[in-house]
Amino acid sequence: MKTLVGTLAFLVAAIGFAAAPPAAAEEAEAEITYTRHIAPIIQRSCESCHRQGGFAPMSLMTYDEVRPWARAIRQRTATREMPPWFIEPDVGVQHFKNDPSLSAEEIAMVARWVDSGAPRGNPADMPPPREYLDRTQWAIGEPDLIVEGPEVLVKAVAPDYHRELGPVATGLTEDRYIAAVEVKETRLDGSAFRKEEEQGMNLFTLHHAGIRELGFDMDAPDGFYLIYEVGQNETVYPVDTGVRLRAGSALTYTVHMHSVGRDIPVRVDVGFKFHPRGYEPKYSQSGYNSGLVGGSNVREDLALPPGNDSIRYDNFQTMSEPGILTTFEPHLHMSGDRMCVEAQYPNGYREILNCSGYDHNWVRTYVYEDDHAPLLPRGTILHIMGWYNNSETNSNNIEPRNWKTGGNRSVDEMFVFLPKITLLTDEQFAEEVARREALQLGANANQQN
Repeated sequence: MKTLVGTLAFLVAAIGFAAAPPAAAEEAEAEITYTRHIAPIIQRSCESCHRQGGFAPMSLMTYDEVRPWARAIRQRTATREMPPWFIEPDVGVQHFKNDPSLSAEEIAMVARWVDSGAPRGNPADMPPPREYLDRTQWAIGEPDLIVEGPEVLVKAVAPDYHRELGPVATGLTEDRYIAAVEVKETRLDGSAFRKEEEQGMNLFTLHHAGIRELGFDMDAPDGFYLIYEVGQNETVYPVDTGVRLRAGSALTYTVHMHSVGRDIPVRVDVGFKFHPRGYEPKYSQSGYNSGLVGGSNVREDLALPPGNDSIRYDNFQTMSEPGILTTFEPHLHMSGDRMCVEAQYPNGYREILNCSGYDHNWVRTYVYEDDHAPLLPRGTILHIMGWYNNSETNSNNIEPRNWKTGGNRSVDEMFVFLPKITLLTDEQFAEEVARREALQLGANANQQN
């Protein structure tokens, strides 16, 4: 009987294979070309930096520009070093806005293209070129308000620059709710952000800036406070929320800048897009959240031994109010390698929300899609785990022979989780839980149909 069953199974499999549609087999063997398959990927995930006038060191806007770098592209995409999106794809939430990362299928397609000689393909298959903003334009659109920070001369060779700047008046005559905000490093001499000899941390002079409304109360935060980090994307606050900027307000700047090998006069500009006049947010949102989840987790006791490529530190913060975690944002320094955040819920259930690699040259704010942003009930403990690589295998590590300790300099270390959280009342939290459950039931019903 076993032999008969095995024979029948073999025949069924053989018949199924023979009956496979020829189109599928042809697709599997189809030639992968630049114009049809690779150019759309590069346009979506690479060109925003790798273009004329971009931050990256080479342009990848045409086949002739891409072809010499084909093998490097294969290697960097296979290891997920590029594009610089460091959320680990097999852990936690995977639904983020503006995610440029490549799928496993796309990575395999790039590899097949390179291994087959990186053919150009039919020029008629080429997608239309994309248009990009220049450095003077804003990703949030034309701001309703631009506040120009004080001018700073960053010397060619000097210690890291730490200063409190301002205050600078916003000029507002009425309270307004902020929908989006963007920070720019503006070079007043018009100099380029990258020269051929500049690499790594020499790309920007501004490492980070804490930009806050004068008089902002850390213990009862209601107002504008944004921590901007090197290379960071714009901040768009969630729907139904808004951060208030008051009439007669002024901004102060806590800046950390560093030399890039030439004198550069620079300032920090902040662009605001407001909700319409009369807008009242449904949910409370602050520009600062660390105080709302148990205090800052900067670790002054960090001590990273030299030559060690896997050093771990942990911290815990407790949610004093229920809320929605709208962003995932690690902040370490040059030895930083990875961060994970686990939620320990009041009912005892635990889950990893996300893990992310860390590159000190490309600090990212990962914004969750609205219906996938983690819901955190009151009393949730956020377990934050950070890993450091203080060895020569870390290309960002200037001096792997020295101990690294906690501090403000780029050569020191930090351990900070910088989430943005939409705060809810207990009633609003229960309402959001019910809405999410209804969405899940609907999705399950659609799958069954």
